[in-house]
Formats: sequence, structure tokens, C-alpha cells
Amino acid sequence: MLKDLAKTVLTKRRIIKYNKTVNAKSSAYDRWQRAIEKEAVAKAEAPIGYEMSESGEMVPTKLPEPKVKVVPYGKVWDVANAKKDEATVYLFVSPKGKLTKRATEVIKQYFVAHPEHNVVYGDEDEVGKGGKYIHPYFKPDWSPDSYLNAFYIGSFFACRSKTMHDSAVEYDNAVRMLGGTTNKKNSPEQVGLEASLLSADVLFCMLAIHEHAFAKRTGIEFPIGHIREVLFHRSPEQDVFYGRNFHNSRHMLLKPATVSIVIPSKDHPEVLKRCLESLVETTSSDDNITYDVVVLDNGSDAKNRVRYGGFIGKIPKKNGLTKINYIYKLDEFNFSAMCNRGARSTTGEYLLFLNDDIECVKEGWMRELVSQAQLKHVGAVGAKLIYPDTDLIQHAGIANVRRGPVHKLQKMHDNKSHYFGYNRGIHNNIGVTAACLMISRQKFNDIGGFAEELKVAFNDVDFCFNVFEKGYYNVCCNHIYLRHHESLSRGLDTMDPKKMERLGREGEILMRKHSYLYNADPFYSPHLTEDETISAIIPKVDYTLLEDIPYSSVTIHDKGIHGAREDQCLRIGCEYNGSLDNWMYGVTAEGNLEGYYLKGYGFVIGSDNAIFEKRMLLRRVERNESGAGPVSPKVYSFPVYTCYRPDIRVRLQDQVNVDLTGYKVKIRKELLPPGFYQVGMLAVDKTSRLKLVNWVPNILNVRK
Repeated sequence: MLKDLAKTVLTKRRIIKYNKTVNAKSSAYDRWQRAIEKEAVAKAEAPIGYEMSESGEMVPTKLPEPKVKVVPYGKVWDVANAKKDEATVYLFVSPKGKLTKRATEVIKQYFVAHPEHNVVYGDEDEVGKGGKYIHPYFKPDWSPDSYLNAFYIGSFFACRSKTMHDSAVEYDNAVRMLGGTTNKKNSPEQVGLEASLLSADVLFCMLAIHEHAFAKRTGIEFPIGHIREVLFHRSPEQDVFYGRNFHNSRHMLLKPATVSIVIPSKDHPEVLKRCLESLVETTSSDDNITYDVVVLDNGSDAKNRVRYGGFIGKIPKKNGLTKINYIYKLDEFNFSAMCNRGARSTTGEYLLFLNDDIECVKEGWMRELVSQAQLKHVGAVGAKLIYPDTDLIQHAGIANVRRGPVHKLQKMHDNKSHYFGYNRGIHNNIGVTAACLMISRQKFNDIGGFAEELKVAFNDVDFCFNVFEKGYYNVCCNHIYLRHHESLSRGLDTMDPKKMERLGREGEILMRKHSYLYNADPFYSPHLTEDETISAIIPKVDYTLLEDIPYSSVTIHDKGIHGAREDQCLRIGCEYNGSLDNWMYGVTAEGNLEGYYLKGYGFVIGSDNAIFEKRMLLRRVERNESGAGPVSPKVYSFPVYTCYRPDIRVRLQDQVNVDLTGYKVKIRKELLPPGFYQVGMLAVDKTSRLKLVNWVPNILNVRK
């Protein structure tokens, strides 16, 4: 009786403390935004330029500042007939909300600082109950294909007066085609156009066309600007896309197409058979696509080679399939070299690189990929991939965060729309996975194919980075999906020290080749989470800066954690485990920050997480005949800095008190002997004697 009472009291205290912490942290975004708006918008001095004096010296001179004229979306047609004034910037805004106090000044200064841009948009949020700022929408930089599917520009955009007037004729013609008018008389058509806010969408489209924003870029510079700051508070009843949501339309081809499908496969005849049969059954002669397949085998055993040849010869040549070639060459696995060889051995106008464990589901998916790959400005085209027998997402595009490339929305349910339609419609991304990647042969040759020094990992990311650097836009078609039979429980390459070394080496090659992309992705805001999910997390407020987190002390458990039970109900996600230098500065770091850093999340399934206290665990591992394993019972444990993770709460709505599941650990270099350390976690129930331990495949490499 007394024991139960004591536990009840302890539990109540833990929950009260937990809720107090959550309440303090959950308003972090609102506090951050209000702090920005409270900053006095000081009257900025006119920007400084330089001109040459009569003596030949460069002397400072004042540059003229533009005037900002705010125009409601419903009255954009008024500007078309207004007097031309090159010193004016038009700021078009939705009537469903309000600009921030800083908005006009920020936009004015943006145009001063960026003479190369004539059109710009920015981020926005929503006004919730009690006037609290919620649901920030941190938009990508200019994404033409995302825009063609939905008006993601949202509640405001701005342009220079000259650009507006240069586009006026095209805008007037477009409005008339839609049944409206640019006259100031209130015709029924005009009223309808204003009510739907379609006029603003049409205007932005005309401005984008004027700026050649739907064409291939020259290098990495974008034709339209994006201010990564919230400058508008949207009314809660207003849909952010103003009715033009990401669609699921059938796209028609510009002309008939030929596709060559390249599939590496070894010792997986049944897996490949399912892939090829689904290919045939989900294509149609009505799609105006003919295709051939080349299967590249780098070393299957004799029995499987016979099985490959047997079923490949029985695949019916129908629905556009012309032939299947099987190429066997005993060699070490090099995905890049195999794909390049497959491309050279085929002649199709478009190349589709496909994993052998892909299963095609619905008719028309190949047509959708080709319809995007045919566009002159589009580079690599991917598709949404779903784990088998679930609605869990395996791939919806690649984002490049501080720790490198990640599959966004991985293991999130696809029956829900995530982060403003990220898993719906068509989106521009920095990259897509080569498990399903299409590109025109001409663009593939222009890029130079896959980098063969990247034999196993990051070759598809490197390829997509190269495509981006050539000025093309990569696309992920999230309005279609294929099944990817990659195991949900598949271990990471990092469990095996040798594989971990290879992964680290190839990751370093990737980032050294594209060092300017360290912690940078034009299509994924730095204000969003760095793990596989997407949520509106502001690192500067929701997370304490790394520099402000104290180093963790270490406790050494020579015989392991006494009384602990290893249990899979303790789930751990390790989002980074490496050097402080690499986290802060990337692969070009000089080694000024000595030590190691781990971050991620951990929670106990089916329990109240408020009652658990967590510690990070490390144990030495070495390679053995079965892969890798601990060298001794010795375990190192470290206290963690607890972080607020609302994204985890969204994923685990059926679990209790998982808002504070995030952790950060900073470790001094001298605390650990050199070697490979597996990452784990200890969760201690502070209301009982229960101790849970679990380990993940991630390995920390502690160097000499």
C-alpha cells in the first residue's frame, strides 16, 4: 500500500515537472518570432555604393532606396495600369492576415542588396488562439515544379515596378483568357477573380515567366529571390495554397519516348522477377512509351545465373517492352560503374535507374516520370517509395542537412499529408534516390554519369548535386508511388567498422566535392529538422546552441549496467555521431574543436516517458566472423541534455509524454580511448527499479 502510494507521488511529481518544461519549450517559436518583431526597425541609412572620382579614387556614394507600395491580392490589376515608377517596389499581400512590422523594411533592403533579383517571396506563419504564432511555413528557394503544382508562394510576394510593367501585357492577356479583366470596373468576372485570389497567382506566374524562372539556370544562382524569414501572419481560416493544392493529375507526354531501364542485380532472381513482371503490368501502349531493360549482374552463383536467364526469357514483350538484356561480369560491387555500363549498352532517349527490389504498383507511373524528364529545365526525376505491406514512406526526396543527405519523411505514414504537402504532388529537391531515378540521356552525358570513385554510397546524391550545379532542377514525383522492398528493420552500414570506414570515406568525398553545400540545401529550410522527419523546429530557440551545452561527464561500468534489461521497447534514433569539428564546420574543419557530439531521440514504447531519466551509452566493438560485436562488458555512460521534439510527438500520437525525447551529448576527446564505439541508451524509471537498455547500429569512431 505504502509502496503504491509512494510511486503515485513520485509519478505525479515527475509529470508536473515534465509538463512545466514542455510548456516552457513549446512556445519557443512564438517567443522567437515576437522577439524579432519587437526589435526596433531603426531608420536605416541609405545604402552605400562607390563611384570613381575625378582623381581616379573610389569614393562612397548614397544609393537610392526604393519605395514599397503594399497592394492587396484582390487589386493586383490596378497596378497594371498605374504610372511606371522604377523607384517603386510593389508588395502584393493576401487580405487574410497581416504583414509583420519588419516586412516592408526587410523587403526594401533585400532589393537594395540583390540587384540581380526582380521578384522575391518569403516565409509565413499562422495566428492561432490568443494571437499565438503557430504553424510556420518555411518555404524552399525558388522551385518551379513545386509552383506549377501549387501556389506555394502563399500570402505575399514583391517585385520591382519595372518588372511589373514589363509583364503587364502578358498578365492582361492571361486574365482575359481566364474570363476576367484588368479594368478597374467591378465586373462579375473581376469579382470572381478577386474572390478566388487567382489574379495574384496569375500575376506571379507572368513575373516568373518574365524572369525566365521556368528555364534551366546558369549555375546555382536562382532567378527569383527567397527571404528566409517569416514576414506574414496568415489568418487561421486561410489555406496556405489558396485553393491550388498539389494535384494528382495525369500528365501527357510532349512526344513519344524511348526509355532504357538499368537494373543492377546479384543473386536475387525472384526479387528481380517480381520487379520485371510489375514493370510490364503497369505500363500501357497508350502511354506512347517503348522501353528496353538491361540487367547487370556482377557475380551471381551459377545456379542463380541459370534462373535469371530462364525467367528473363519468359517475360512477355508487351505494353511497350521491346527487349531485356542480361549482362554478367564477375567484378567487385561498384554501383556507379554498373550504372554507367548499363547506360552505354542501351540507346533509349531516357535512362531509368532502378533497384531490383522495386515493385511497380499502379499504371501510369513511368509516363509521369517521363513527362517531367522531358522538360528542358528538369534534371533527375524520382518517385515516392513506400515500404511493402504498409503505408510508411521510404523516400519522398532527399534533403541535405548538416549531417549530410537524408531521406525526408522516412517511416512516416503516407495516409496523412505532411508539412504543407511535402508528400503530395511534385516537388523540387536537391536530390532523389537512384533506387528509382530517371534522366534524359543527353543530360546524363552532360553530367558525365555516376562518379565511379563512389562505389557503394552517396553516388546518387553526388550525381544529383552535379545535376543541380549544371543548372537543372531535380524533381520527386510524390503524386505517384512504387513499393521498395528494402527491409524496414535493415541495419545501417555503420554497424560494421569496415563498412563504417567506407561510408565515412565516401561521405567525405561527396562533401569535399560539394563543400559549399555543407549544411545547405536551397530546397529545404535550415529552420526545419535535421533528421528524417519534417517539422517546424527553430534550432536557435527550440534547441540550445551546441556551444552552450556543457561537456558530459563519464561513468565507467566495468561489468555493464547493473540490473538493466536489454529491451527493444526502448527506441533510439541517432541523427549524428561524430566529431565536433565535422558537426560545426564540415569536412573542411581544421581540427580546432576536439571532442565528439551525439544527437537524436529516445523513448520507451507503451510507457509514460515523463517518468524516465535517460543516459547515453557507448561500448567498444570490433569486427568478428559474424560482423561486429562488443570487445568486453565495459560500458561508458553519459548524462544527456534533454531537447524538446514536437516532431516526435507528431509521429507517436499514441504514446505518452514524448515531447522531451530529444538528446544531445558533448564528449571531451580524452574521455575515450581510440577505437570504434557502438551507440546505446539507458532509460531509468525514477518511480521504480526498472532499467532498460538498447543499442543501435551507429558507430562512433574515436581517433587517436
